[in-house]
Amino acid sequence: MRWRHLFRVVHRDIGYVAVALTLAYCLSGIAVNHIDDWNPNYSYAERSVDIGPLPAGSLSDKEAYVVTKLGLDRSQVRGHFQETATELRVFLVEGQEARVDMTTGRGSLKTITKRAVFFEVNALHLNNLKGIWTYVADVFALALMILALTGMTMMKGDRGFLGRGKYFVGAGLLIPIGFLIYMYSA
Repeated sequence: MRWRHLFRVVHRDIGYVAVALTLAYCLSGIAVNHIDDWNPNYSYAERSVDIGPLPAGSLSDKEAYVVTKLGLDRSQVRGHFQETATELRVFLVEGQEARVDMTTGRGSLKTITKRAVFFEVNALHLNNLKGIWTYVADVFALALMILALTGMTMMKGDRGFLGRGKYFVGAGLLIPIGFLIYMYSA
């Protein structure tokens, strides 16, 4: 029986199919590992604005003026609030907002934008899509298990699993075991 040859073929072909998803999951994994340092999905920015004094009228009229002058999408506006006698806040979706002094028109605009590539790969990795993607991710996980097993067993002799391979597999196994022991002993 030529099972080693079959393992090489299966390993190679599944590996080719899995390349794109492996890279996406790796990129997302690195990004999410550092979530305490930065937000991998969104980029936040704040800039100064000067739209001139707001016209007289109701707060709704002033909100409309701010939205127009700043070129904001009206559908993104969630409301407004007069913070002080002179400060108007216009709330936008997802925590974005414009803060403007009604007498001078000076203030700030806080915005949020999706990080290209990171937002998409994180949605895949964290299974935000649900539905059919859950099954795609399950098949991918199964493919990774097949890649691990076929890769580990397709070589023979002193370069195979029963040769030096067992030491590498053992070293790889010690890494998660060591962290689990550390985690539960602390």
